[in-house]
Amino acid sequence: MKSWLITAILILSIHCAHSQKSDYIMTDTLVSVGIKLKAGTPKENAQFVRMKKGDSEISYSAEELIEYGFKNGTVYLSKNISVSGLNKRVFLERLEHGKITLYYFIGEGIKTYFLEKDSTVFVEISKEDFRKHLLEHTSDYRWKGKQVRLVKYNRKSLSQLISMYNNGHNRPLPYPRFGVIVGYGRTSLNVPAGMSKEHLNEISFVPGASALFGVFADLPIERSYFSLNTGVNITKNGFSVNSASPQSEVDVVINTTSLNVPVLLRYTLPPLAWRPFINAGGSYLYHLTNKSSVYRSSIDQKVITINKVDQQPLISTSMVGYSLGIGLQRNLDYRKIAAGELRFNQFPGNDITFQKTQLEIIASFSF
Repeated sequence: MKSWLITAILILSIHCAHSQKSDYIMTDTLVSVGIKLKAGTPKENAQFVRMKKGDSEISYSAEELIEYGFKNGTVYLSKNISVSGLNKRVFLERLEHGKITLYYFIGEGIKTYFLEKDSTVFVEISKEDFRKHLLEHTSDYRWKGKQVRLVKYNRKSLSQLISMYNNGHNRPLPYPRFGVIVGYGRTSLNVPAGMSKEHLNEISFVPGASALFGVFADLPIERSYFSLNTGVNITKNGFSVNSASPQSEVDVVINTTSLNVPVLLRYTLPPLAWRPFINAGGSYLYHLTNKSSVYRSSIDQKVITINKVDQQPLISTSMVGYSLGIGLQRNLDYRKIAAGELRFNQFPGNDITFQKTQLEIIASFSF
């Protein structure tokens, strides 16, 4: 008994120390590390593994090994399962390991998953009732936010939920969201310091206000609470200003219809009720309508002369800038979310076009 115990401890020690650093294979009594395994297709990996030995290869079946793994961390275990009504020993890819271990199997015309719990429960979860199995085998964990209803029957989604269970993270499950936005925007035009048009240097625009409408997508990044937030929104603005001096007056009229495409990195805090978030990134602004008129009038011996000074738009048709935002969201049910955000957009000008700044109050709804 003592010799078997020592052998088992040595095997486990070697396995833990080397399995994630190199390819390995394991039998009932032996672990071979520092070898070179040849990865096949997922279907092949479920049936056998090939080991390179010199100029030749040796194949091992699930009857010969209890486990094998690649240095990238992918692990396969030998298990008996039912395939097409027949018991068969195959290799299952281990996706998650802990209180519940999640396995994946792909064969001819079949893709399925298995749950193992406490080494006493080993059950297949089929697509038809996989959520029922998840709830049953995680019943000791009172899920908040009905995350299980958001789980998809794929590797990434199932792995994420099992990982949360194993690590005791009772948090919202990130998922792709799509929705609509409405809001109020306040837009300011500023004359850059290096403006080459001297007759515009002294003008100052009153900020313009307008409604905004659009659509958005919020796409989670891997298993984190970071996401890629993007969308399209449209606003319409009009500006006019008059600058007078004893000799002349300058009148500027600008009308724009803008299409704004932000691409933001968002982080949403994981609490389940009210969830604050922040985002930052770039923004592309395209003016569907961009009309500018500049008139200069002068008085000479009671004769008023009005000239149209500029023919070119005073705002660039396309502008690239940055966006910063902070907001708060709340789940209305397990999927629908309402949110409010305060967002700041800055688009620099140049020596012939104005700088554009936007402060937006946004309400969004996803479904």
